[in-house]
Amino acid sequence: MAKRVLRQFCDRGQSRFENGRLYLPRVYVKQLGTTHRVKLRVIQEAPKYIFELEEIEPSPYQIDKHDQRISFCCNICGSINTEVAMDIVSNREAASCGTCHSSLRMRSVINALSVELLGESIQLPAFPVSRNIRGIGLSDWEGYASRLKNKLSYINTFYHQVPRLDITNIPDDEIGKYDFVISSDVMEHVSYKDLGKAFTNMARLLKSGGFLLLTVPYKPDGDTDEYYPDLHDFKFITTKEKTFLYNRTVDGVEQIFNNLVFHGGGGFTLEMRMFSESGLLKVLADNGFAGGVRIYRDNDEKYGIAW
Repeated sequence: MAKRVLRQFCDRGQSRFENGRLYLPRVYVKQLGTTHRVKLRVIQEAPKYIFELEEIEPSPYQIDKHDQRISFCCNICGSINTEVAMDIVSNREAASCGTCHSSLRMRSVINALSVELLGESIQLPAFPVSRNIRGIGLSDWEGYASRLKNKLSYINTFYHQVPRLDITNIPDDEIGKYDFVISSDVMEHVSYKDLGKAFTNMARLLKSGGFLLLTVPYKPDGDTDEYYPDLHDFKFITTKEKTFLYNRTVDGVEQIFNNLVFHGGGGFTLEMRMFSESGLLKVLADNGFAGGVRIYRDNDEKYGIAW
């Protein structure tokens, strides 16, 4: 019995032995699929020690993310990453692939794109070449944008450089042209007065049956927090130590804001809002996306997708 019991355990931490008991602080119990503290009792000392399970602490041991490790295949570049700290892999913006430096957000974009286009999650290097599929990105990360261009009829556009696209004012010849639009962490930078127009125009870019692949920072509960709802005639004022936002509203009221938050990347990167889930769903439904929204929440750890 003792040998059978011991085969169910794998020691995951420092142990101690006292008063005929062996205490193991982190043990993976295969039958339960979780990690627990356990206590074993000595039932034989010679010619070798044999132990018998005496107690399993009911509550699973909570391993800190910093102590957890994960190995995964990057679904953007195809590289294998071994024993990467879970707190890095699960950080939305941290570069966690050692080869292409993709983050959780970037890999999640490609995961969703693969499922929507191909019906399954596969690595971007394994995408079939399909020039009949047309897509457009709004300031997409170059790490996957350059690879998408090799697989699909895809163009990456920018607000501040060519190829340029202002999503609040799209050309007529772009309407109904694309099978998919990728907007990853862009809509939080659009002014309040133009937000509905931006969502409407993303819908207008799509062919019938096309889809928008959207990511934004958001909170699960409450309402969307609009930081600058009256933004109209504005400019940035920079001193040696700080940047301020000066705004004159439509009614001529002067406003000055500090504690501004800018995201990385080129172009206009001031954070204008924090979406809520319900607020985001509403703005989608009100501006051309009433046909249904799929929210990707599931992990796929083999590709380094671990929220």
